[in-house]
Amino acid sequence: MTYPRQTSSGDGDALDSLGGRHVTFHIGDMVQVGSRSGTVTDVGTVLIHFETNDGCLRVACPWEVVRISSLPQGVSLHLLSQQQRGVGS
Repeated sequence: MTYPRQTSSGDGDALDSLGGRHVTFHIGDMVQVGSRSGTVTDVGTVLIHFETNDGCLRVACPWEVVRISSLPQGVSLHLLSQQQRGVGS
């Protein structure tokens, strides 16, 4: 399954010339904008749409959005296997 992508544009500084300003966002990415964090719900041509952890829908410019990591893959798989076995319920 392919996801829409948005590449942020830089302002032409040295970091941009090294490829440091180009970030691709996908639907489902965990992101932080200021003090709010949430999940990307749509990637437009200009704005990134995301739902905050408290359920509010927000939009932000790509250069305001920071991708954050969710749980590491090993932890996620461990928790999933526990849920399937009914551990902790």
